[in-house]
Amino acid sequence: MKMEDVMDNSERRKAKRLSAKFNLSCSKMGATSEQNCSGRTVNVSPGGLYFETAAEVMFDVGNLIKIELAIPPTSGELELGGRISVLGKVVRTCDVEVEAISILSPNKHGVALEFCHSPRLAT
Repeated sequence: MKMEDVMDNSERRKAKRLSAKFNLSCSKMGATSEQNCSGRTVNVSPGGLYFETAAEVMFDVGNLIKIELAIPPTSGELELGGRISVLGKVVRTCDVEVEAISILSPNKHGVALEFCHSPRLAT
């Protein structure tokens, strides 16, 4: 690693991310057995999202994942809430530190996805 790489803290993402907490469900595409999990977004952008999950399902870079986001009702805009469905490719994974590891607080995994197409809202 070069020193200028360490010193450069500039934003390298293509799109600005927005901190957003939405419940989600996901399933690994092409898996021989059903591999579903649930999680919660940490941030989203027009090109992708980052979420955390405590699921046992492990994702590898390059895996395709179908994501379903639950969008809560919003007065005057989306009265009944909705769901966003999108296919994404895993671009990064990491383990997330949890302050107190216990049965009630299992290890978490972070997953960064790049959308394969624009997300669609279903009401």
